[in-house]
Amino acid sequence: MLFITIFLLVFTSLVNSSAGKNRKNEEVWEQDLSKEMQIGASTEGYDRVGLRCGAESMTVELRTTEDFSGVIYTQGSFHSKEPPCFLDPTRGRSFTMNIPLNECTTEQIGERYSNVVVIQHDDELVTPGDAAFTLECDFSKPRDLTVTADFNGSKNKIAKSSIALVDADPGRDRRKRAAYVESETEEVIFTPDSIRKRKEEL
Repeated sequence: MLFITIFLLVFTSLVNSSAGKNRKNEEVWEQDLSKEMQIGASTEGYDRVGLRCGAESMTVELRTTEDFSGVIYTQGSFHSKEPPCFLDPTRGRSFTMNIPLNECTTEQIGERYSNVVVIQHDDELVTPGDAAFTLECDFSKPRDLTVTADFNGSKNKIAKSSIALVDADPGRDRRKRAAYVESETEEVIFTPDSIRKRKEEL
């Protein structure tokens, strides 16, 4: 009887000790790591981002520094994983996405269309080194500009275009731009080298 009582006391002590350790482990996993881990706006992993604004879509051309096998998608399209808003290449360095102006969570304010494209190296997680770009096509027509039509009868929209480097973390403010380039035409190119050159000039 004494043996059973001692056994129960030792067993209860071990269970309580183990529960205490588990509670400590749970506390670690319950911590908010968002302040400790910053994704940031990366200038590495890609050589070039090009944007061409068309009447019906934005065409984005991406060139990575090395073979890329992650995912490329418009913000808000990650979970659906549906083309044309999501691209999951097996490998490569050059990729093109045609983003319709009326799909892929493209925002429209008047004649200005914008979307965010994310280059994510891991298929499931956004990590430091991933990049995101706000793409914008502005078709606001100046008062003295005439719109012409081609032989097929489609109107040629005159556009301003821009690309802004932003934080890839979906919880960050997309209006905060780490770098920005714009063009008074329908095409614009963003390169990490142009950012470095600008910083050196300052």
